[in-house]
Amino acid sequence: MSIGSTSAGVLNVAGSVGGIAQSVSNLAGLLGGAIPGTWKSALKVASYGGVKFGVESDVLISGRKGAIHSYPFRDTNWIEDLGQRARQFEVSCFLVEDDIVLRAGGVVAQRDALLKVCESPGAKSLVHPTLGTIEDVACLGIEISERLDMGRVFQIKLILIKSGKRLYPTEVTSTSDAVTAKAALTGVAALADFASTVATAVMAGASIVQQAISTAVGWYQFVIGVVNDVKSIINAVSTLAGNFGALFGGANTGFTDSNPKSPGSTTANSLLCQATANRAIVTANGLALQAACANPSDAASLGVAVQNLTASVAAAAINPADAVRLLGAMAAYRPAGTVAPGQIGTDMATMNAALSGLFRRYALSQLAIALTTYQPSSQNDANAVLSSSVAIFDAEITVAGDAGDDRTYQALRALRQSVIADVTARGADLSVIAGFAYKTPMPSLVLANRMYRSIDRETGLVQQIAPIHPAFCPTSFQALAN
Repeated sequence: MSIGSTSAGVLNVAGSVGGIAQSVSNLAGLLGGAIPGTWKSALKVASYGGVKFGVESDVLISGRKGAIHSYPFRDTNWIEDLGQRARQFEVSCFLVEDDIVLRAGGVVAQRDALLKVCESPGAKSLVHPTLGTIEDVACLGIEISERLDMGRVFQIKLILIKSGKRLYPTEVTSTSDAVTAKAALTGVAALADFASTVATAVMAGASIVQQAISTAVGWYQFVIGVVNDVKSIINAVSTLAGNFGALFGGANTGFTDSNPKSPGSTTANSLLCQATANRAIVTANGLALQAACANPSDAASLGVAVQNLTASVAAAAINPADAVRLLGAMAAYRPAGTVAPGQIGTDMATMNAALSGLFRRYALSQLAIALTTYQPSSQNDANAVLSSSVAIFDAEITVAGDAGDDRTYQALRALRQSVIADVTARGADLSVIAGFAYKTPMPSLVLANRMYRSIDRETGLVQQIAPIHPAFCPTSFQALAN
């Protein structure tokens, strides 16, 4: 940029209009020669947007942005850091007629050029005497002073500020929507592979149809046992509004406690009645599945029946953690083998394996959808759930590959990838579990305030510690690190 404080020299020489005409022929001569290696020789010729000028003085304003938080009965404030403050420059500069260093035409033309640059849109390049070249600097204002006693000298004040790049919203794929879409494709692929696998076997007659019904009955009985899980029934009241401490610790509320609660008028009895109705729907869908298996050639109707049964199981598990657990068990189901000899026995085994595989793959699709509603409470929880779920996917992918079910194989691999992306995205920024130890037992409210500076975290803390009584928490336990 330019050249230090020179306004006093200009004013001394330019005492009158005539004096400027006679004496200010070269600003460089006015400044005098700079000794090489000195501070003065290192100064850069100042410019903004390519228009040069002399600098009398400048003020640089910078620092940090912050929000000041004041608290009653506290002598100090807490300053919340909001990032770096944009650098602002207040430059007092000048232009002189006939100066060889700064002139590009007359001083009026130079002033007009600087004025045009400052009034034009967009950020420009600023050359600062000591800071060097600074890109993306916007002009907030310019003041130009003209005085008769200064003759052909323009005094200028620039207000400049460092500008950042304009940021636009970026397109981000919803990981949960991707999982839902891949789950639907997995069901279609599994049904297509089932139809092609049993197309020849069903021609063997009634024994193959009977095997299909038998496989469906075994699956239905397994599903009924899963739905009647005691823990799932207890967690049916997990959405009841209110603070019940560790009594309903199985409810998957996650780190943010954002699972919706039932309306305030809801009672435990009404929630249990709803859970009973949901299990009745599972029973009805199971009977419909057995009827659909009486005609395995109608793959479309069979696929709808299997889909309805797995979806009703997910709906019966009000707690997302229960849905993941129950569907995971269904996805790992393996039926008993067949023992009939000859070709009939081979066809029966084919039907048994293909139909049970269809059941597992629809359960996997529903498991993937259930995982999108699961809220990890920590990174450890997210990693554990993801690890167990991926193991179930890997097992079925191996089965599909060995059986030559290429469409299912590819669909399951794509679904597995989407599940990993979804769970990882929701669990990556969560806190990890760490160990805590105190000398004496303390109430959970005191611990929440001491550990997290918030008593709102007390409910989640109680679920993690699982104390005998929240007023007397153990002296050592595992909980979220922050």
